[in-house]
Amino acid sequence: MRSLVALTLCTTLLGLATGCHRAASSAVARPEPPRPAAVVTDANFAPEVARLLGDGTPSPARSARLAGVVKAQLAHAATLFDEGYEVRGTNAVIGAMYLLRRGERRPDMVDASSVAALRGAIRRFSARGDEGRAFALMTLLRPLTPPGSEARRDLDRHLEALARWIAQTRTGGDMARLVADARAAIGEAIVDPTAARVADATAAIDRTIARAVAYNIAYQQSRVLPPRGEVSEAYRVLQVGAETMAAVYLRLGRADEAFAALERTAASRIADPTFYAQLGATAERGGADDWRALTRHLVGLARRPGEEHVARDLLEAAIWGASIEAYRRDRGSLTIAHALALQLIEFEMGEAAPLILVEALGPAAPAVALDHALELVGEALSRQRDRPSLAAARRIFAASAPVLERAEQAPRAKRVRAAAAQLRRLMAHIELGHGHVNRARPLLARALTLDPSARAFVQLGQLERQMGNDARALELARAASARPATGAASLDRADAWLLMYEIARDQNQLPRASGALTRALDLVRPALGQPEQAIRAQRTLARILDQFGQTRRARGAFERAIELAGGDRAALTQTVLGAVGRALVAGDLDGGRAALQTALESEVDRDALVYAALWVMLLEKSMSQSPDGKVDRVLVDHTRGSGWTYDLARWARGEAGDDELMAAATTFPEKTEARFYVAMQARVAGRDAGNDMLGAVARTPLLDLWEVQLARRLSHRHPPLPDPGLPRVP
Repeated sequence: MRSLVALTLCTTLLGLATGCHRAASSAVARPEPPRPAAVVTDANFAPEVARLLGDGTPSPARSARLAGVVKAQLAHAATLFDEGYEVRGTNAVIGAMYLLRRGERRPDMVDASSVAALRGAIRRFSARGDEGRAFALMTLLRPLTPPGSEARRDLDRHLEALARWIAQTRTGGDMARLVADARAAIGEAIVDPTAARVADATAAIDRTIARAVAYNIAYQQSRVLPPRGEVSEAYRVLQVGAETMAAVYLRLGRADEAFAALERTAASRIADPTFYAQLGATAERGGADDWRALTRHLVGLARRPGEEHVARDLLEAAIWGASIEAYRRDRGSLTIAHALALQLIEFEMGEAAPLILVEALGPAAPAVALDHALELVGEALSRQRDRPSLAAARRIFAASAPVLERAEQAPRAKRVRAAAAQLRRLMAHIELGHGHVNRARPLLARALTLDPSARAFVQLGQLERQMGNDARALELARAASARPATGAASLDRADAWLLMYEIARDQNQLPRASGALTRALDLVRPALGQPEQAIRAQRTLARILDQFGQTRRARGAFERAIELAGGDRAALTQTVLGAVGRALVAGDLDGGRAALQTALESEVDRDALVYAALWVMLLEKSMSQSPDGKVDRVLVDHTRGSGWTYDLARWARGEAGDDELMAAATTFPEKTEARFYVAMQARVAGRDAGNDMLGAVARTPLLDLWEVQLARRLSHRHPPLPDPGLPRVP
């Protein structure tokens, strides 16, 4: 009847039956041919990722974009491996693979530029015994290695070694072997989810469930436990076997297939009723609320204590797939946007996170939602701070522009604007970490307009001072000193007066310099009795006392700060470094050795211990004092490894020369540190070149780097100011 009505309507409307024939023929037109992989650059990577996540409708255009994004993401992964970030590089490779679902893989998604990333991830998975994911990536890599080449032979040897490893490790009882088989099959399925691999994983999981159920039935009948090695595995399978099977399909966003798999296997007999019902509802209706509830359940599993939960890598894959489905049905859900943004950051696609968040925020987001969004963007940006390259940080910050715009325009939301200012300051410090003052300065200036706090004025003032703009630095310091003095702001104002002291002292205006120090002391004194400010207050007090020539009292202030830091590892590390650095500048060998001894006896950061030892070594040499053994005790333990502090330790012990140290430095901060130590070595040896090199380090715009601060104080050393009769302070 429907066909007859349709035919009658078509004839009536068109007057010709041939019109319907033409319409019918267009319905069976040839499919559009595949398009070449799209060109995806840093400029369009974030919006393309967001676009792919938001719409999964198959089309040749989407397939081309997907191929371009995967290729670009593998290039990002290769850069991470090249920079030495093996874990993050592997996460980036997995992120690229998770963008693909069944039937979406294309040969042009990987090429010669992808080899380094795939090799890096294979190496890491193989070292961890994760043969499933290693094998899946090898199948992607193999076509990229020419037959007969050394690369192909190396890969084949790797495959043979993996096969031997599997044969050697498949020991123990039935349960252990079945679980190991299932784990490998799952690894292959979530990385390269072909229909065959997903079916193999389902069958492997089903075998583990069947064996666990058989063990349980046997125990119920005989009350005799299985062999000890089998009990824990069987128990875990009975607890989460059904969710494990479903997770393989949820990685693909297929709740219907997940539910069907449970229904046709033994998994339905052991499934948690709540999860089973939720999965069934999602399979049947598939609405936004269903997918959100399923995502929340999976996130809850990830937070479950103990060992009876779905394997972490599989659970992450399932959360990824489920949250994408929820997002595609409702882009306005902040909960889902938050979950998806976190995963984008984890999989090294953090530049797409702000675009996901801003869509969920909507035009009138509450302040708390904006605050959380800025916090997430800040987390993504913070992960880029120590990288040798700037590209990823700049991509993330550029993508955050819509979030920043909404935060900065939020009415009556001072806290949100302060958070936006903090994000700009973070990006400014990343730019400064690469020496880009002209990019950092406008970021700090904009942050100051959003958050005109004493600290913001001081930070910009210190940068201007570092760049030789004393007039502007003095203007900013005065503005900071006029801000309200409450809580930590009193110490920020003290820093402003210390900045004014430095400028006056360099201009030989001693009365003004002395007055600025006294004003700083007046602001520090009340903070000494406030628990939340006491450590910083004691450190600032020590700096003031040193300028008045009160070396012993300055050392005592740092000793009190160390005592107050107690078991707070981060605070203790920074305080000990401050104490040793202060001793180097003041020529206080006893104080430096005492602080280093405290570091040796405490749980300070290991790298920080190396820096403290280096400074004491330089202090001993500058004062022509024989070592007391503390420095060597630290450095000997830190020469047989890889990394920048190991390079420093080897240089300090004479196992590497100045040229080797300079060559080992890769990042701008490391190169600055290398110049500082080479300069100090030359200086303590009496060579004039050391002072020139130290002056260059002192002018470097790395405000947060200890070596720059030390170089500045050592290059601008003056006789102490006359003691104006300082009052005793606690």
